Amino acid sequence: MKIVLFLFGLWIPSAFCVVIKVKPEVPPTREIRALRTTTTITLTKPICVFTNGTVVDVFGVQATVNSIPNAIGNSSIRTYQQTKGGATGPYRAASFGIPTCTSSPFMLSTDPLRIQAEIDEYLFRVGDDVQCLRQINPPNKCNAPLTAGVKYRFKYAVRNGSTNVYLTETLWSDSIALLEAPGPTVIDPAGRSTGGMVVITTILVILLFLLLCAFVTLLMSIFCLRKEIPAVEQRPTPVSYVAHKKHLDFSQHMYAEASKPAVQQSSEERYQPTIESIQGSE
Repeated sequence: MKIVLFLFGLWIPSAFCVVIKVKPEVPPTREIRALRTTTTITLTKPICVFTNGTVVDVFGVQATVNSIPNAIGNSSIRTYQQTKGGATGPYRAASFGIPTCTSSPFMLSTDPLRIQAEIDEYLFRVGDDVQCLRQINPPNKCNAPLTAGVKYRFKYAVRNGSTNVYLTETLWSDSIALLEAPGPTVIDPAGRSTGGMVVITTILVILLFLLLCAFVTLLMSIFCLRKEIPAVEQRPTPVSYVAHKKHLDFSQHMYAEASKPAVQQSSEERYQPTIESIQGSE
């Protein structure tokens, strides 16, 4: 009988855990944008909520599921793939260490180096892991993006990190709706571009591109000319010298004539021009 009571005493804490009346919720602050997007939801961490355990698991389920268990307990937990992203039942999305209990409320710091640290300390984003579904062997917990336009409910459960036994968990949150991406029919017709506007915009873009090409070409031409002009100026100008050259033919001729011996003329030859001139005068 004692053995049965002992085994029953061990089974009770392993099968059940304490449920406290606390619900996860979106932080009521306007200092942080995008607390709800089409694929993610940001929740406040359970600060000063759990007094035992070491690891907090985040469970999610679509609010349209017919039978959502009040407590997760230590029963078999299904994965994101098995529940089709929470469409058929709760799945374990992620886990983090128990946050440090502090009396100071969440206040977004003005120091850029402290902003991300404070967000990680006070807040947790569900649906922030886009890589877990691409792994060959998907892990047991997958914080994959949520489905746009669908309402979800979330739960925190704390467990012992060494034994993986759940000790305490919160209630399910109220239904939290994700944002839905607007379709093409929802877009304001006043903001649509007509065919003429598209044509004019295309022509202006082409003209701007051609003008830019011409401007770049002009700059390149000016740059090339500036590089060529100094090169031409620095090139030495060839100087030609014309040496004074005497007229050798004339000087040689005069020298040859002067060096010839004088020819003795007869008296008849010397006086012949005189006789001829006298005869001509008669």
